[in-house]
Amino acid sequence: MVNVFHQHLDELNDLLVDMARRVGDAVAKAGAALLEVDTAAAEAVVAADDEVNALQFKVDDRIVELMTQYDPVATDLRFVLGAVRISVDLERMGDLAKHVAKSVLLRAPAPVVPESLRADFAAMADAAVRISEKLVGILAERDYLQASQTELDDDELDAIQQRIHEQLPSLGYGPQTAVDAALLARFFERFGDHAVRISHQVVYLVTGDVHLDRS
Repeated sequence: MVNVFHQHLDELNDLLVDMARRVGDAVAKAGAALLEVDTAAAEAVVAADDEVNALQFKVDDRIVELMTQYDPVATDLRFVLGAVRISVDLERMGDLAKHVAKSVLLRAPAPVVPESLRADFAAMADAAVRISEKLVGILAERDYLQASQTELDDDELDAIQQRIHEQLPSLGYGPQTAVDAALLARFFERFGDHAVRISHQVVYLVTGDVHLDRS
């Protein structure tokens, strides 16, 4: 019975890793669509978000099964309960990638990002992809050492967002362009925040140490 239970735990973790991979693919495609005004890629991101949502439902169902059929304690209980929060954050990360893609579709064929901010948004997209790639490994291996370093990558997103905000008043853009840029920067910044929250969960699952959430 114990072996079957732990097999189910592994399957639950596999679902979370699958969600993380899909979310990473979504933000990579959304970032490319943003910079290249690629509407086909943007549409693919929007459509694929349904798959992330479906995986979250599977996670929820699996958690209900584990809680009703078994009596998890200690570390196993931390993981089962933590999986609830992790899946919610992953789903929201997918939504943020979708928001970026929808911004592309809303303004196409015109670019959402003005040329003078292109480098900053390219850096934000790269940082988001890097965070999501690390997150897959963190979840797959429960790598709490790597998880404890996620905030450093998130700090980069925060710094770029701040730089974009500081430039907006002096660049002479119209209100719509400024609003679009501010929202896009916010989407990427929040993407990083959710990755940090997930990393905190992994650290807690492995060590029992509680991180204060700064996001």
